[in-house]
Amino acid sequence: MGAYGRLLRYVAAIRSEVALKVLIGVAISATYIGQALVMAKAVSVVFVGGSVADISRYLVIALMAVFLRGYLTRVMESYSKVMAAKVKNKIRLTIFDKILRLGPSYLNNKRSGRVQSLVLDGIESLEPFLVYYVPQIITISITGLAIGIYLTLLDWVTGAIIIVAMLLCVIVPYLTVPLVSRSIVTYWSSYAMLNAQYVDAMQGMTTLQAFKASRVKGVELADNALAFYRQAIRNTTFSLIDSGLMMILTSIAASITVAIAAFRTDIGIIPIIAVSAFLFLAVECARPMADLNNYWHNSFLGLSVAKELFEIVDKNLEIIEKEEPDRTSLDLGLPSVHFSEVIFAYHGGGKPAINNVTLDIKAGETVALVGRSGSGKSTIVNLLLRFYDPSQGKILINGVDIKDYSIEYLQSKIAVVFQDTYLFQGTIAENLRMARPDADDNTVMAAAKSAGAHDFIMALSDGYQTIIGERGATLSGGEKQRLAIARAILKDAPLLILDEATSNVDAKSEALIQKTLESLTRNRTTIIIAHRLSTIQHADKIYVLDESNLAETGTHHELLQLKGVYADLVDAQRRGDGHE
Repeated sequence: MGAYGRLLRYVAAIRSEVALKVLIGVAISATYIGQALVMAKAVSVVFVGGSVADISRYLVIALMAVFLRGYLTRVMESYSKVMAAKVKNKIRLTIFDKILRLGPSYLNNKRSGRVQSLVLDGIESLEPFLVYYVPQIITISITGLAIGIYLTLLDWVTGAIIIVAMLLCVIVPYLTVPLVSRSIVTYWSSYAMLNAQYVDAMQGMTTLQAFKASRVKGVELADNALAFYRQAIRNTTFSLIDSGLMMILTSIAASITVAIAAFRTDIGIIPIIAVSAFLFLAVECARPMADLNNYWHNSFLGLSVAKELFEIVDKNLEIIEKEEPDRTSLDLGLPSVHFSEVIFAYHGGGKPAINNVTLDIKAGETVALVGRSGSGKSTIVNLLLRFYDPSQGKILINGVDIKDYSIEYLQSKIAVVFQDTYLFQGTIAENLRMARPDADDNTVMAAAKSAGAHDFIMALSDGYQTIIGERGATLSGGEKQRLAIARAILKDAPLLILDEATSNVDAKSEALIQKTLESLTRNRTTIIIAHRLSTIQHADKIYVLDESNLAETGTHHELLQLKGVYADLVDAQRRGDGHE
């Protein structure tokens, strides 16, 4: 029940909208009750021998109630959609903000398709519970109490039966939760798994076809789809059993009410004129209960998602910002960077990705990090960006512990060109402006020219307004990398990190990019991670990592003279044996 209560907090955030929907719901119920009362009155008139003329005014009032109800129902449907959009948007923003604050360390352990299912379809499935079930409970509490009091005034026995029956219709579904909870959670897990598998297949379509693995993947997807189908049938079975129980309960309650009312009328306790009121109002008590039952069962999927949503909300942040962080120490001059005996292991244990590493990078220097794959080069970048915090040791920038800076402020002072350039669906201009949203067209164009990207951009059909597709699918590797460099130039941050920025391009593109990078590193503190060692020979200092440890430090010529790890890497690259 805890998850239900926590979901209600989101309803509390839109309580004014809920109040208005309840008010409309009460008005709709009032038309039903009013119609029932006038029809009961009309029947009573017939019982005492009244003519058609005597009941005509009651029929007119009932017809007016029908038309008014139609109008109010249309208003309710429209308003419900607005209300749903508002509450779901609030939840999505809350979850997305938390995922962003959890950072890459959280997403690295999650399947993107499953997270997508949760943030999109999962939150969408909360609509029946938050937007329909909860307001209906409040509406029934008001209208049901009113009917119960009215019928109690006519006859306390039948009135009490009606009130108890309505309470049971609200309580019984909660009592069945333990029976269906496992089924609905498994149902959601099956759906999320199926969606994750489809996302993997779509993203890896090229690889599947290249390796003739499409059929094998198709069989795997078919198995996932079958598992989801079976769980959906199982879930539907539980839902139908529960629905049937509620229908039986409401039918029995209505029948017993009418029967007892008839009996008590027969023995003279209830006046004959009141019997018709019981007949019509008993139906009006059952109708909203049936609606409530439908909303409850439509809420099952959303309720199964709630646990997973709250796992994200409750997850502790690994990267915590100080209450009053530093937002000024990187504003003047170029930054220095110092790693002091830093140790870090992913997932909180196991072999360290970097072990007891000490680096000293002076302001304005260009230094290089080299080493075999898995030696810890990219881990240093992740630590500088505070995607992770060191297990031991300290990282200082301008003499200030990196943990003392505002994360947003720190990352605003670092520009990164990653090995794998990520471009988003949208125009080239939109992708470049991610670095500086307020940049005007001339500034964007100047950055592209500096990166050697302007000419190929202008050769595209719509220039800077060309849609480049998801992940920049319509561009070559060299073109994407030049856009990444243009983005870094546009950001104009004092600390520049080049993480194997030329590793995925051809020789011609590499020459163009390398020339751009040489101008980009001027007047900046620069850290270059490179596997092509010819590109870092002029670095002020080269740090050589080997098996997570700092093995050597020096200039290109000094390291060659040591005839150690660096010299072996250079020799291996010259022989073309595939090492970095």
